[in-house]
Amino acid sequence: MRLLCPKCDAEYEIPDDVIPAEGRDVQCSGCQETWFVPANTPPPERTTIDPKVSSILQQEVQREMEARKAEKRVAHDTEPEQAPATRGLDRPPPPATPPVEPRPQPTAAPTSKNLPPIDTVKISSLVSATDDAAPLTKPVMPSKAPEEVAPLDSRQRGTVAAFLILAVLTAIYIFAPQITENFPSQTDRINAYVFWVDDMRQWLQHGLQAILDYRMTFSL
Repeated sequence: MRLLCPKCDAEYEIPDDVIPAEGRDVQCSGCQETWFVPANTPPPERTTIDPKVSSILQQEVQREMEARKAEKRVAHDTEPEQAPATRGLDRPPPPATPPVEPRPQPTAAPTSKNLPPIDTVKISSLVSATDDAAPLTKPVMPSKAPEEVAPLDSRQRGTVAAFLILAVLTAIYIFAPQITENFPSQTDRINAYVFWVDDMRQWLQHGLQAILDYRMTFSL
């Protein structure tokens, strides 16, 4: 029995008793294609093209290729001849030149007969060389260099240092929660400082209230 692979057209010769009556699946050892082969079925025959038909098809293909080459040659030969004609059409028309109006001729100014010629007129100078004319503009004086700043004395330094210390202590009192959160080891000291400031504030408040009450007794 002859088998033909449907994928790679490989042919195999096997005994007839290998295929049972119900048929079986076989596998091609070349392309690993698997197909079902029924019992006692002749293998499919290869379809071959008639040599006459094949030669006719080849002649048609050659004619088509030659016709395309001829068309390309004709298009290439006619392209330079058509280029000058199209170039003239693509150019825009030249802009129209506006009409040139004639310029008016300058007319000579009327001369007076009573005036003497300009060569005989004597021009006297308005300011003589001997006159002492006052200057029109004041001379620009050079600006003085800025004086150096005097250094601070001991009293001014003490005042600045006191303000700096007061600012640092105020910042510690205001930002006490953030400081204790970032520096847990200083929590006790910061809390003691905050409590002391609160006590001082209450003492000052009571003192001011007592002074106000004392002055109110005199007004009554």
